[in-house]
Amino acid sequence: MKNFLFSAIAFFAIHMITAQNLIKNSADNVYSTTGIEVIPEYPGGIEKFYQFIGDNYKTPAAVDFLGGKVYIAFIIEKDGSLADIKVLRDVGFGTGKEAIRVLKLCPKWSPGEQNGKKVRCSYSLPISLQPYVFGIKEVDVKPNYEGGFEGVSKIISTNFKKPASKDFKGGEVQMIFIVEIDGSLSDISVYKGLGFGTEEEAVRVLLGIKNWIPAKKDGKKVRCSFGIPIRLSSN
Repeated sequence: MKNFLFSAIAFFAIHMITAQNLIKNSADNVYSTTGIEVIPEYPGGIEKFYQFIGDNYKTPAAVDFLGGKVYIAFIIEKDGSLADIKVLRDVGFGTGKEAIRVLKLCPKWSPGEQNGKKVRCSYSLPISLQPYVFGIKEVDVKPNYEGGFEGVSKIISTNFKKPASKDFKGGEVQMIFIVEIDGSLSDISVYKGLGFGTEEEAVRVLLGIKNWIPAKKDGKKVRCSFGIPIRLSSN
């Protein structure tokens, strides 16, 4: 009888422990984004997430770095924090380590949900990287134009459509952009404008100017930030 009672107690205790472990494991389950009822989301959406990455990620300042993609995976916890951050693949130059550093700074996400309850969820995505953009003081040879800056000025004066308003007093529109390795322009923006639609017109004209001579560093072509003023006379 005593042996039977001991066996019954032991059987009951084992099942209690097993049940508790099952409950704990169920609570700690990591779901994938496939099939989950509510997918985790970064505050403001995925575009804001990539904006956060772009604002904080430090691209390798090496002339040999040609860009590429860093593939990362992590778990979004029930409280929205990130855990178990891993690099699945990187492109060298410390790009994976930098991805981990930035993700540790990441604001909390809205966690995933299943059956009305917040759950842990695995997430993976790529981070696309462009080659480093050197400043004008960092390069050995500054960007130029095939026809020289006189040629640029001539193209601008020929193609720029000045405002028709009599109130336009003229002045300078200051533009900044990146001269790419292939001699094209990207990230064209206005540093200082004059209104009257001159900013949009300056961007339009610059987009049509091809065949720039890229900057060089250590004998290699590199991306470089650059700026020019566009001088406009009054009407």
